[in-house]
Amino acid sequence: MKAESFPAVILAAGAGRRMKAGMPKPLVKLLGLTLLERTIMGCREAGIEKFYVVVGYEKEKVIKHVEEIRKKHGVDVEVIENKNWKKGNGTSVLAALQHLSTPFFVLMCDHIFDVEIIKNFVKDVAKEKHCVLGIDKKIERVHDIDEATKVKLRGKFIEDIGKELKNFDAVDTGIFFFHPYAKEAMKKAVEEGDASLIQGVKNLAREKKIKGIEVKGEYWIDADTQENLRVAENLLLKSLIKPQDGVISKYINRKISLLISKRLCNTPITPNAISFISFLLSIIAAFLFLMTDYIYLALAGIITQASSVIDGCDGEIARLKFQSSPFGAWLDTVLDRYADVAIAGTISYTYSSIYGNAVAWIIGVLAISGFILSSYSRKEYVIRYGKELPTNKIEYFGRRDFRLFIIFIGAILAYPLEALAVTATLHHIVIIALFFKGRNCR
Repeated sequence: MKAESFPAVILAAGAGRRMKAGMPKPLVKLLGLTLLERTIMGCREAGIEKFYVVVGYEKEKVIKHVEEIRKKHGVDVEVIENKNWKKGNGTSVLAALQHLSTPFFVLMCDHIFDVEIIKNFVKDVAKEKHCVLGIDKKIERVHDIDEATKVKLRGKFIEDIGKELKNFDAVDTGIFFFHPYAKEAMKKAVEEGDASLIQGVKNLAREKKIKGIEVKGEYWIDADTQENLRVAENLLLKSLIKPQDGVISKYINRKISLLISKRLCNTPITPNAISFISFLLSIIAAFLFLMTDYIYLALAGIITQASSVIDGCDGEIARLKFQSSPFGAWLDTVLDRYADVAIAGTISYTYSSIYGNAVAWIIGVLAISGFILSSYSRKEYVIRYGKELPTNKIEYFGRRDFRLFIIFIGAILAYPLEALAVTATLHHIVIIALFFKGRNCR
């Protein structure tokens, strides 16, 4: 069986008193999703399709929320009740072991992971015959090392584990892969009076039945306090800054769009609705470019830049709330091209009327063709050569964030046609550069 075929068990039975949230910890919200919802959706994006949620403290509220998640996302999720949850989280794993006869993943509902960590962990344990704990050897990125569970390794196997360890090699990240034989180790922990999951892992370690595999990804955090929840929020927002972002997007637009997305994610607004809002702002800007008074020209430039900022929010919300879709990406691309054509077209029309010659139209045609072909050329490069286009300084000039920013500056300075000419020239330079890059890759 593929590792993705194994279910994920989400531990959501504890009282979560350290959180001090006035509600069950699984129901605490983080950037638009509850902790439980975020954990399930992250696992589903990693390819896991079946889920079990272990409940205990205020189980009625948590069960109701599980039903909401099932209906909202169409997730295959079942509830397992742990009547002994007060004894320790090892009893929650034991409760799951009573129901499952196949290997399974275990995650805590309050641990926030970069989805790449879950994806890589699933891939790494695909053929593993031992139980596995995801560990992090990058101790410097652990937010609260005093509260972290430390791990001592001997080769690939876990030798010891616990918060009190003074000599350790890594930290427990809270993602596990258990085989059914872990049942005996968990039962032994409960019978000996320490029903914690960690004690069960210690029992497995004594028998050399559990390995530590280093997680691969950008971030993870145990968000079991309000302070850690704020750190998790910052990590999630920071992760939305993409390596391929253009210069303007990275240093200007994202700083604003992230603040907007941080608030929008707590509303019902969808990424597609945001794409339409960005498009409508561009159409308003295009209409204002038809006016000749400076006040309208400056306002058109400001709205153009505002639409560029908002254009980043749809993707941010989609990633924050696991709402990305092929249709959404396609819609955003199509609306962007229509918006580009509208802005370039109205600037050309206005200045052709003022100057009474074809120069403005020639600039407009060069701009529109450059806008469309630079995007098309990049995507064709990826399709034809089967690899991502290497990012370089020239390629940044062909990005939408850059061209809209130049038009914004041009409008503020009352030179929108000249700004359009600059962007047209730069976009065709990018296309020529792509031509030579593709030619050299033959």
